[in-house]
Amino acid sequence: MLRSTARLLRDGALSLAYPDDCRICGGSIQTWADGVACAGCWEDPSITRLLTNRALCRKCGAPTGHLSTPAVCALCDDLPVSAARACGVYEGAIEASIVFLKSYPHTHTRLDHLMRPTFSNNEAALASDLIMPVPLHKSRLRERGFNQADTVARLLGRISGLRVEYQCMARIKQTRRHRIGMDARERAKSVQGAFRVVRPDIVSGRSVLVCDDVMTSGSTIAEAARSLIKSGATRVSAFTIARAVIRQQL
Repeated sequence: MLRSTARLLRDGALSLAYPDDCRICGGSIQTWADGVACAGCWEDPSITRLLTNRALCRKCGAPTGHLSTPAVCALCDDLPVSAARACGVYEGAIEASIVFLKSYPHTHTRLDHLMRPTFSNNEAALASDLIMPVPLHKSRLRERGFNQADTVARLLGRISGLRVEYQCMARIKQTRRHRIGMDARERAKSVQGAFRVVRPDIVSGRSVLVCDDVMTSGSTIAEAARSLIKSGATRVSAFTIARAVIRQQL
């Protein structure tokens, strides 16, 4: 009885946030479990592209465009992580869900069902001692009210069974919001020196899985990884819901 009542309250609260119409095609959303996009847009590979059953760069997880055994793409030589993986390309229903996540700290069932196989299929590459979300600067956190990376980390912690450390690293530099069209060099410069590990004792001698909602050029995750390695982390890997890929990688 209590469980069913809690479910009704949850569905009622979510119905106030979730739209009735798909944010992509405008069609009807039949279940809150699909979030802000309808089942058709989730399941149409021309709209929402997953990164399962595709040849990926062994290091950064970008699609290589090859059907043969995946290799390193050569575009991530300077990325200081051992492996980075994402559920899908930043477009379609995945993009709409991430845009929604930046306003509402909730991951719907469809995202859970994407994250679970993505993690389990790459568990060896992502093997870590703990999870750490990429932090927001305190001014951005006050403005938004929450960190969407914390929401991703919470779900990833349940999926993986790994401990999540929310306060171990701080964003000490208020960076400009990355604009569409900024190249990798501009993005890397904007986040240089942006992070500081405030609890190096937690990091030292351990492997860390950094997580965020989306990886674009990789500059933010790279800078976070450098801070962790400087503080004694033995290995850093990365997990994001989405991966923005350049045209040559599609």
